[in-house]
Amino acid sequence: MTTPSQTISPLMLLCSLVLSLSVQAGTTPAIATGKMLGDTCASCHGTRGKSFDEYMPSLAGIERKQLIKAMQDYRGDRRASVVMNRIAKGYTDPEIEAIADYFSRIK
Repeated sequence: MTTPSQTISPLMLLCSLVLSLSVQAGTTPAIATGKMLGDTCASCHGTRGKSFDEYMPSLAGIERKQLIKAMQDYRGDRRASVVMNRIAKGYTDPEIEAIADYFSRIK
């Protein structure tokens, strides 16, 4: 025979579940790194931003501020491009900054 102190009540289970979920909800997901985000540019701008086509600009070694401005201009439709306007709209400012940090460090 079990005593009340030896059993877990449904109320205690519910409280522990709610506490567990609230702790998990309070965590913030990690931002993708500049390299992870920059790797998505490879199909057009080349691996590590080193273009393989004379008609596609290289991103490797580009000045950080220049890339941030270009991406923000594409996103805000202040700079025309068939593809880049759509792509830039998918990035937040911190993601654009991470991409710019990544490409600006490549020599």
